Amino acid sequence: MIKVPAKVLTEIDLDSFIAILTEHTGIVPRAGHREGIKNFIERKLDESHLTMEEYKRKLSMDKTLISEFVNKSTVNETYFFREEKHFAVLRDKIFPKIALSHPDKSVRIWSAACSYGEEAYSLSVMASLCGLKPEVTASDINSAVMEHCKNGIFLGTSLRSVDGVRFHSLVLPYRREDGRVAFPNSIRKTVNTINLNLCELDFACNADLLPKEQDVIFIRNVFIYFSLELRAKILKTIAEKCLADDGYLFVSMNEIAQLDYDLVPDSLVKESEGNVFYFHKKSVKNGGKANG
Repeated sequence: MIKVPAKVLTEIDLDSFIAILTEHTGIVPRAGHREGIKNFIERKLDESHLTMEEYKRKLSMDKTLISEFVNKSTVNETYFFREEKHFAVLRDKIFPKIALSHPDKSVRIWSAACSYGEEAYSLSVMASLCGLKPEVTASDINSAVMEHCKNGIFLGTSLRSVDGVRFHSLVLPYRREDGRVAFPNSIRKTVNTINLNLCELDFACNADLLPKEQDVIFIRNVFIYFSLELRAKILKTIAEKCLADDGYLFVSMNEIAQLDYDLVPDSLVKESEGNVFYFHKKSVKNGGKANG
């Protein structure tokens, strides 16, 4: 028998909680995402025996409670080598170029909003394939998925039957009999995890946390949840404080068309390899921004 929640949120009630989520994370949930947030809040109110107003007050004061709210309200959908065309560009063009320009063969990579971490590990093993020594930073606002990423163990469903399949051979050696992918310590130690809120990248309190001088940054499938103003602010901070000169920034192929030139800092040039677009930060010593 399906249990009906004792407290059912109206759309107005839900909007008030969405406003709290947006204030803390910058995220404006899409229509299909709202139902899951509503279900969580209704369950939470039932279990805690709090009124909506009491729960809201506690959210404003209790860091553990707001962390739980954010964790349960954020989307965590990802898999190995998602948007595999990006990884093909890394393998065929960008990583070989970095290998030639970095005498020590090190490469700094930031997987921002990485969710459970499949993207971060995909980047690490791809860089290693290209003869580089990866130093990957994996970040997400969701503290629970960061713990999962740190463990380096992933469900078999992180390997999809269509997208990403051309690079599955890079992780299949680490697949166990139960179907899970478990990376050894030699790979796990290339991935450093940090809990980071993208809407607070420019906050003074996060100055020491920011990954700096990154050769490659992946920040994909998150801009769709942000306002135009926040997209511009995040891109500005990344370009000025995080991306190295001559570095590369990848956003989702579904998002890049939404990033008009008035949102993109002058230092970032849109480039392409076939039908794959990405941003390249031109080195000052090479004359600054070129025509994109």
